[in-house]
Formats: sequence, structure tokens, C-alpha cells
Amino acid sequence: MPARDAASKLSAPLNWDREVLRFIEAGGNTTHAFGLGRLIGRMFALLYLSPHPLSLEEIADKLDISKAGASTTVRQLEEWQAVRCTPVPGDRRDFYEAETRFGIILKKGLLPGLRKKIKSAGTQIERSLEARPAPEEQVVSGEIASMDLREIRKRLRAAKALHQKLDNILSSTLIEHFF
Repeated sequence: MPARDAASKLSAPLNWDREVLRFIEAGGNTTHAFGLGRLIGRMFALLYLSPHPLSLEEIADKLDISKAGASTTVRQLEEWQAVRCTPVPGDRRDFYEAETRFGIILKKGLLPGLRKKIKSAGTQIERSLEARPAPEEQVVSGEIASMDLREIRKRLRAAKALHQKLDNILSSTLIEHFF
């Protein structure tokens, strides 16, 4: 009899509202796993499933957050081209809707930011490789004395090689055409 109950539960229709809430929470868990914070994913998921644009007040109410928190997060999503402000006739408030084409979000929003971060990392790797400790630092500094400078430079060269590969991939025209 228990096997029959399990089978009937699997074939039972799912509750829409409950599954929407699960989708929103899954969006938050995904962005949190990437170090972006839960709210970004929750807000994008809410707007993605919304059939019409939502005001900041509606977003804040549905996610049970402050309007200020909603405003800050929606600005980040706008920067990534993941949401856009959409006018609603007869209402002066700002309304937002999700960009549903993920290629646009990646191509115009996330990739430029990632390229900028990769470039900054490359600059710092280069600066570190060019730096030379003064003779007195080798004796005084516990860090330099505890680790062989050749090993540090070897690690920096490996980081530089990885950086160059990532830069080549992210600068590839193939990525532009893919999205």
C-alpha cells in the first residue's frame, strides 16, 4: 500500500504558488552559491516569472524586504542588463521586468564586468611580478623569509598564464556570436 501512495503523490498536480516560491528560493540559492547573494537571484526569479512589470513596492512586499533593499538590488540587476525599468501608463512609479533573453544578460551585462575584473587581476599580477623586495625586507619580513621568492614568482607566472587564457577566451569573437 505505501508504494501506491508514493505513486499517487508523484502523479498529483503540483501547487503553482508553492512551486513559484520554490523557484524564487532556488534562484536565491544559485546566486548565493556564486557569491552574489541570495536577494539578487530571488528578485530576478520573481521578475522572470511575473507576467507584468512590478513596482519596487510590489517587489519588496513579495520578497518581504525593505524598499531600500529592493532598490539597491534592482540597480545591480539593471547594471547587469538582467532587468529594465518599464513605464506603466498612468503611474509615475518605476516598474521593473526581467530580461528573458539570457544571452543579452551575459553579453551586455555579465561579460563586460567579468572582463574588467580579469583585466584588473592581470594588472596586479604584472605589478607583483615586477616588484623586487629590498634586501632588508628579505631579512625583516617573516613572509618573504618563510617562503622562497622563486616559488612565489613561479606561482605568479602560473597565475599570469591562466589570466592570459581567460582573457583570450573572454575576448574571443566566438563568445560574442554564441550569445
